[in-house]
Amino acid sequence: MKAFIYDMDGVIVDSEPVHLRVEKHILETQGIKDVTWEELEAYQGSSDLNMWQDMVQKYQLKETPEAFVKAKKYLFDRTMHEEGAQAIPGVLALIERTHALRAQGIKTAVASSSDPEFITFVLTSLGVLDKFDAVQSGAVLPQSKPDPAVYLTTAADLMVDPRDCVVLEDTENGARAAKAAGMYCIGFISPHSGKQDLSMADEIVDDMANIDLGKFFD
Repeated sequence: MKAFIYDMDGVIVDSEPVHLRVEKHILETQGIKDVTWEELEAYQGSSDLNMWQDMVQKYQLKETPEAFVKAKKYLFDRTMHEEGAQAIPGVLALIERTHALRAQGIKTAVASSSDPEFITFVLTSLGVLDKFDAVQSGAVLPQSKPDPAVYLTTAADLMVDPRDCVVLEDTENGARAAKAAGMYCIGFISPHSGKQDLSMADEIVDDMANIDLGKFFD
C-alpha cells in the first residue's frame, strides 16, 4: 500500500450529531415533525445536496434543494464555530502515526463529502492541516458518496493507484464509495454515526488504536 486516506465527519471530527440536529431543525421549520434520526443517518457520508434533493421530493417541500443546502450550511457552520471542532478519540494520534510514514514515501489525504471551507476549518482547528498531502471535497464533484468519485480523484491527486490506498470510513455510503474505487476499507464504528452497515468493509474497528498500520506499510 502507498497511501492512507481519511474520511472526515465521524472519523476526524465528531460533527455527525450537529449535522443531524441542524437537518432535523430545518425540516421541523417546514412542518415535517415526524422525521426520524434513522432516516437522516442514512445520508451520513453523502452530500447535503443529495439528501435535500430526496427530502424535497419525499415531503413536497416548496423551496429548492439548493436553498436548503444553503440554509443547512449557514446553521451548521455557525453551530460548529460556536461549539468548536472536537476530534474523534484516538484520531490525532493516528494522524501522527500516518504522517510519520512520509519518511517511507507513504502519502496521506482527506476525502470528505463536506464543502472545502468546512474541511479547512476543521483541519486547521485541530492543528492537522499540514499532516496531509491532499485534501479533497466531494461537494465540488458531480457525484457524492457512495459514488467513488471523491476517492478516485484523491488517488489521482496523490498519483497513487486506487488499489494501493487504505481508507478509513465510518458510514455505509463512505465504505461503499471506497470499495467501488477498488480501495482497502477499514470500517470505523464511530461513537455518534448511528447504525451504519459497514459489512462491505475489509475490516471493522471500534478503536483507532486497534488499526495495525504495520500490515499495510512495512
